[in-house]
Amino acid sequence: MAVTRRALTAGVLCAAIALPFGLGLSEAGAAPLPTVTSQSDESRPTVMGTVSEDSGLSVSINSLSPRIITDENELVITGTVRNDSPTTLANISLEVFVANETPISVPALTTALSDDEPDATHAASSSLTDVARGATTSFEIRIPTSSLPLTDAEEWGPRVTTVTATSGEYSGKDRSIIVWDSGAQISASRVSTVIPWTSTSTTQDQGERSAVLSLASASGVTLAVDPLLIPRGPQPTATPTPSASPSTSPSADAGQSGSDPAQSGQSDAESGQSDAPTASPSASPTPTPAPTATDPAQRARDLQSEAFVAALLSNATEIIALPEGDADLGALSLSGNTGFWDRASRSMADFPDTLRKAGWVAPANSPASPSPSASATPSPSGTPEATPTPSASTSTAGQSATTTFSPDSGPSILRNVAWPADTTFGTSFLSGFSSSDQITIAPVGALTPAEDVPFTSYARVNVNPATGETSTDGTGARSLAQQSDIAALLSWNASGGDELDAEQALTAITAIITRERPASSRTIFAAAQRGTVINERLTSRTKALFSPRWVSAMSFSEMAASEPTDVDRQTVGAGVLATDTETAISAMASSLTMLTPLANATDDADAVYASVTPQILPALSAQLTPSEQLDAATAVTSQVTTMLSAVTVEPSSAINLINKSANFPVLVRNNLPWPVRVDVTLVPDDPRLRAIPAQSQTLAAQGATTVEVPVRAIGSGDIEVTYKVTTPNGVVLDDSQTVTVRMRAGWEDAITAVIASLFGLLFLAGITRSLRKRAARKAQAASGDADTTDITTETETATTKETP
Repeated sequence: MAVTRRALTAGVLCAAIALPFGLGLSEAGAAPLPTVTSQSDESRPTVMGTVSEDSGLSVSINSLSPRIITDENELVITGTVRNDSPTTLANISLEVFVANETPISVPALTTALSDDEPDATHAASSSLTDVARGATTSFEIRIPTSSLPLTDAEEWGPRVTTVTATSGEYSGKDRSIIVWDSGAQISASRVSTVIPWTSTSTTQDQGERSAVLSLASASGVTLAVDPLLIPRGPQPTATPTPSASPSTSPSADAGQSGSDPAQSGQSDAESGQSDAPTASPSASPTPTPAPTATDPAQRARDLQSEAFVAALLSNATEIIALPEGDADLGALSLSGNTGFWDRASRSMADFPDTLRKAGWVAPANSPASPSPSASATPSPSGTPEATPTPSASTSTAGQSATTTFSPDSGPSILRNVAWPADTTFGTSFLSGFSSSDQITIAPVGALTPAEDVPFTSYARVNVNPATGETSTDGTGARSLAQQSDIAALLSWNASGGDELDAEQALTAITAIITRERPASSRTIFAAAQRGTVINERLTSRTKALFSPRWVSAMSFSEMAASEPTDVDRQTVGAGVLATDTETAISAMASSLTMLTPLANATDDADAVYASVTPQILPALSAQLTPSEQLDAATAVTSQVTTMLSAVTVEPSSAINLINKSANFPVLVRNNLPWPVRVDVTLVPDDPRLRAIPAQSQTLAAQGATTVEVPVRAIGSGDIEVTYKVTTPNGVVLDDSQTVTVRMRAGWEDAITAVIASLFGLLFLAGITRSLRKRAARKAQAASGDADTTDITTETETATTKETP
């Protein structure tokens, strides 16, 4: 006959007193060790109740076998007891109690897990001996199922189980949950879960990737994936066509226009769903693998990335495409920034669903080549249908995935799903996301029943975006309401004994919901919180959720197409855009607008935008707080500011200008990795100097270029001149440098006159000298002629004298 815990309390206390207080050799002066707990109260889900306070003994239930009792003859409980007292304990008494009643609701389960004196049956006893101070000792208690209070088949479900440890004045206890399946007739609950995998919280290590692949292949689990986490191959992802001509004029208003300067030339015509399959995988041409890297280390990384993408696309049946960086679509909607909204929509539309589209296989030679990728296509009711696709075995690292997986096969990519942040979810967002093929994941706590009802309603809820009221006839914007306790347990990265408790609690909650209306199948939806650690423990929790016979795994697409709620829900508000988030969006939009003139001044505007825009959407991640979003946006705007200040004029010392007209040299440095076309001019503070702008000057990338600016001086004096560098359309890049110019324009005429006079004097002196020399030569010549005449006369006279 079962003995209740209340009746046994006195007996247990007497037994404890009868022991020699459980004390061995006294360890004088030793202080009690701090109690070790596996999780803080802050991270512990509310459904798990409060943590009992230990007094010198810490108990942990680590294993239950079986987890779900059916027709087994024995229940085995294993765990540990840690002696945190200041002394060695000669004997520790262990007692096991099992609750007599099954909780009829989830709050009742929480109460049972917190109750210090529950109505329970004493099921078994055991003891530990000679447990040293600080030591952890394992225990195993085997309990015949006949000793458990499991008699009424209608009372199947969870029972709280408590293991207490006492030794004199020291005590401790731990609770867990056993689940009894009596085989009662039930209609299984249909359950679907979403696990987010985002770049904001990823580790990208081998353990995480392994868990991602396990979750991708699990029934009832749909991964919501940030496209930034899909490794891209080196191949182009689109087949070039003769008529293709990429845009060369990005939008000047990236913040408010619908076009996206960083992704010009891309089509925005893709709908919320990917194209339907058009051919079988066998019709695909022979795939061309990605080029092999020459660096062995890089080649190994490429092979691992390719194998991972192939495994993910082959394991998953459907994947929810998140915006890049898991940007908050609710915030983008409330801000009214169509440019950023279009960018987010494009990133979802471009989510790769095949190896070829991920860049690991070269595009097919013909634009009309078959693309047998299965996709989520709208059903007649407007709901995405998960279309099964051929799966392939996972290729191992070091082996090209194209040899084991069709390059044009893949899962259904759901591009019509929105998951706004808790505060931005509301009618303002739903009014723009209310078409028949779109569905929104509501935050935990939203869309709760308007009145208390003794059962769990269906997960799908339709909301009137105009009023925020819900309907039970299936009209309005479609949303999925979450079962908050399951969502919290999926998000809890529990370890040790808490890991067991989390898994058992998931099983218990689904049992309670199924018992509420055993003849009516309910739909249950839950999404793990953003930032949930993806590891092996998470895969174990999902397995525990879907393992019971009263749970039927359901895909996300099937959940979206399920019947609408049958009870009214709380009215949905408009949603709130935090001031910091609004400032972040506005600042980044303004920065892109300011960057446009500089980008257009280069020969590769897309490359300029691409150096900044990849950080925009991640800065607005739904996982970040508004202040964190503002910090991330500030980093983006700072990067733009740095780029805008990368074109500068080198400082110069005073310059003397003595000519009326001259070419003024200006040394301009360009620290950007692209050549930039600029106009350079001078802005004097005095009209006596006039400058003609040097237009369309090309500055070399990562270097300094001397630009000559024509100037004309009118008068003399010292003036201040400002260097001004602008883009061809007049946007100032730098006007911070000035130089003193000493104009001596009158000196040019004076110096010219002086020089001319000097040349004149020299000319006259030369002429005078020449004339003098000529006169001297003439005089000398005349003197020579006279001497010759005299000699001739004398000769003639002498001859006359000699002649008779």
